Amino acid sequence: GFIHYILNRCLFNSSDLKDIENIYSYYYNKEEFLRFSSSSGKFVGYTEFGVKTAELTNNDPEKMSRRRAEKETFCKPNIDNDYSTILTK
Repeated sequence: GFIHYILNRCLFNSSDLKDIENIYSYYYNKEEFLRFSSSSGKFVGYTEFGVKTAELTNNDPEKMSRRRAEKETFCKPNIDNDYSTILTK
């Protein structure tokens, strides 16, 4: 069969927002074809389909603002929780 999945990662060195990177990757049959990184602030395609998708998505202001906000709305609260419950113990 065919497998499609999305992996959303928050990489961090501290709970400070400037030390957090949000990486949102799209995979099809174990091959990453599209990635958003909060460091670059845009999508990058790794296959022909991914390049076309990145171009369309990067030109959609609503999708881009939502993805750029995830560093603060998704990563930051979870990292703060990790620091307060696990990493400081």
